[in-house]
Amino acid sequence: MQDAKQSLMPVAEALERLLASALPFRAVREIPLADCQGQYLAESVTSRVNVPAFDNAAVDGVALRYADLDEPGLTRPMPLRVAAGDAPASLATGQVARIFTGAPVPAGADTVLMQEDCEIAETRVRLPGKASVTAGQNIRPAGQDAKCNEVVMQRGERLTPQAVGLVASVGIAAVKVNAPRILVLTSGDEIQSPEETPLPGKIFDSNGPQLMQLLKQSGFVNVQREHLPDDPAIIRNTLTRVLTDSAQRPDVIISTGGVSVGEEDHLRAVLAENGELDFWRLAIKPGKPFTYGRINDIPFFGLPGNPSAVLVCYLMLVLPTLRRSCGADAVLPTAMPVPVDFAIKKPAKRQEYLRVRCVHRSGSLVLEKHPNQSSGMLSSAVWADGLAVVPVGSTVSPGDALAFFSFSGLLAG
Repeated sequence: MQDAKQSLMPVAEALERLLASALPFRAVREIPLADCQGQYLAESVTSRVNVPAFDNAAVDGVALRYADLDEPGLTRPMPLRVAAGDAPASLATGQVARIFTGAPVPAGADTVLMQEDCEIAETRVRLPGKASVTAGQNIRPAGQDAKCNEVVMQRGERLTPQAVGLVASVGIAAVKVNAPRILVLTSGDEIQSPEETPLPGKIFDSNGPQLMQLLKQSGFVNVQREHLPDDPAIIRNTLTRVLTDSAQRPDVIISTGGVSVGEEDHLRAVLAENGELDFWRLAIKPGKPFTYGRINDIPFFGLPGNPSAVLVCYLMLVLPTLRRSCGADAVLPTAMPVPVDFAIKKPAKRQEYLRVRCVHRSGSLVLEKHPNQSSGMLSSAVWADGLAVVPVGSTVSPGDALAFFSFSGLLAG
């Protein structure tokens, strides 16, 4: 466990340790393509066919041998018409074929001319000169997109809509995906459901709904949630139930609140009875208190209680670790350097993740900072479209470029 008197752990070190500890998820299921969008491949996908399966025309026009071309104005007989879906045909020397987009290029032809470049009659065509044509033009060769037995997607890649289309194009109807069961724990007697009438001294739960939606938007669909009061006996009984019931036993546990060092942080003490927890003090703002460990060999992430800290720690630490357990190599998008329109005169003691908005001004992109960066606020995260990173020890002047992560990029994977 990190000594509380030691200096704060850098974010890069914390992420490196988390990724090094990430073990492959054992929970895998095979599902049809219609149900897989957004999830992570548990096995690589290999093409069953060449895509395209045959040389085909990329445009409407005429197919011919490049060697048959000569000076402009040459006419050739056009006895053949080939449309998409027709069986492959053959072309004799000196002939051309009327062809349409997606149709198989006849044997004997090696070039397709656009119809706009030709004068097409019913059975003959006047051709452009050879000097204006490139051999092989306007033909999509067989296997251009994928070759038979070629791996087209790797384990750990996310099944975006375009990825689902690629998998379908190579003749695969179902895929194996990572299917971890994730348990979200919220805690605290002060928490009440948004469905209830407001009570004195209580606050509505935002962390639970936020985490549930973050996980689902990140591609993790098997997510359960439990709320725990500040009662060690109830916490202990709940954990015993979920850890011993095979139908409920999670593959990952993520908690918010209750894992710091306060007298009312009972969750952390009970969790420690069932495993090994490491309490880290991170050089991150928002989100300094962070707990990581294993409970009965289940990875456990203990996030701070403030909602913006939950958002930042999930995006920058938890989600990359979950992606690595799915087999992904790239776990964070590449940050884009963008100039800012604000100043920070006091050197940052922790690496700060500012809620910012990327706007166009005078033809250039610039970052605006929300005026309130409190870790207890979510309205600033709704206003923002991403996070700007201020490194430890840095000050910022207008025009300086900061690394910018868009929320959409962070969640896209």
